[in-house]
Amino acid sequence: MKIFKNLFLLCLLIYFKPTYSNSLTNCFNFTEKYGKQFNIPDKLLTSISLVESGIKKNNNFVSWPWTLNVSGKPMFFDNKDDVLNFLKKNYKNKNIDVGCMQISMKYHMDEFDSLENMLDPDSNVKYAAKFLKKLFFKYKRWNEAISRYHSSVPSRKEKYLNRVKNYWADVRQKKIILHFNDENKRTREKIEYFRRELSNQLNRLES
Repeated sequence: MKIFKNLFLLCLLIYFKPTYSNSLTNCFNFTEKYGKQFNIPDKLLTSISLVESGIKKNNNFVSWPWTLNVSGKPMFFDNKDDVLNFLKKNYKNKNIDVGCMQISMKYHMDEFDSLENMLDPDSNVKYAAKFLKKLFFKYKRWNEAISRYHSSVPSRKEKYLNRVKNYWADVRQKKIILHFNDENKRTREKIEYFRRELSNQLNRLES
């Protein structure tokens, strides 16, 4: 009976165990998904994400979902829980941009159900894609939509647009290689983890 109890607990542990490979965590799966879904020019949304939350991780340049910009200061956290803890402690400061696409709490927080939802890479990128497409419909030009995604101030618009264009060119020319989250690899890692833990449990029971 004890062995079945241990196996059941082990299965629960594996099922709820958070992904431990931060090297696989980035925003590209979602920027590519919603870029296509909302008919945004190829690799544009990904390029914007690199401007907004780009950082070098394990020798790869990625858009990092656990990114904040607090009153103009970028902050990169190791995991989701650390970001949420910071946000909950500093919730009254609305001058914070959040996640993959650096969504402004000041202007867009009401569009999300919660801080968790705003930070979630999927919902964060989806909202950004919808917002960018809305700007395009309003101003009829992608250059204007890109620059206004960041600001309506002329000097800031031009600087931001140039940064996005530089990243966009690098991505399309494969000077920046996109490394996507490998869900199959995560599954293999979990299976291997299960095998090791099961073997350890059986060895303990036999000893």
